[in-house]
Amino acid sequence: MKTLAESIAREISVMATESKWATRFVWVAIIQGALSAIVTTFLVFGELGFMNPPVSLIISATVPGVWIALGYLAYIILGVVGMAVTALFYQYLEVNLKSLYQGAPKTFAWLHLILGNIGVVGASWTIMYAGYLGGMASLPATLGGQGLSPLQVEELIRADFLLPIAAFAGLSILGIVFGGLGYIFVYRARPKRS
Repeated sequence: MKTLAESIAREISVMATESKWATRFVWVAIIQGALSAIVTTFLVFGELGFMNPPVSLIISATVPGVWIALGYLAYIILGVVGMAVTALFYQYLEVNLKSLYQGAPKTFAWLHLILGNIGVVGASWTIMYAGYLGGMASLPATLGGQGLSPLQVEELIRADFLLPIAAFAGLSILGIVFGGLGYIFVYRARPKRS
């Protein structure tokens, strides 16, 4: 009985209770959350007069203003919530299944972390910025003054922002694909329970 108790105590002492990769993704989610708080503060205080025209006017009065809301929501969902939820997958593999990220899967996890975050921030923030600039360009026309037509605004956004947005989105997707490959490799290599 004593041997069994010692064996169980040894097993418990070496049992992983924390996932390195889950911890990294949680920290990234915390950083992304702080950045989203800064963006939100900037947008809210912009309503007090230092942003002219205010974001709320652009969102409510112009078609490109929808890009601001779309970029903001994409950032919150993918950058903050997405990174936190991703940590659960790593926790499951490393702690529950006792599978380690070594070799190629470790590289894939790093690529997931880095490319995914750069892509999400780059794409969503560029979308917000394009929406603001496009809204500023079309706002006078919306209010009855001289401004760019909706077609001219669309051409402006496509010419200046479509390629960077697509490139950042591609980085994010590539990061997610690498993360998925890492999950598959680690899951398939997990220790088999007897």
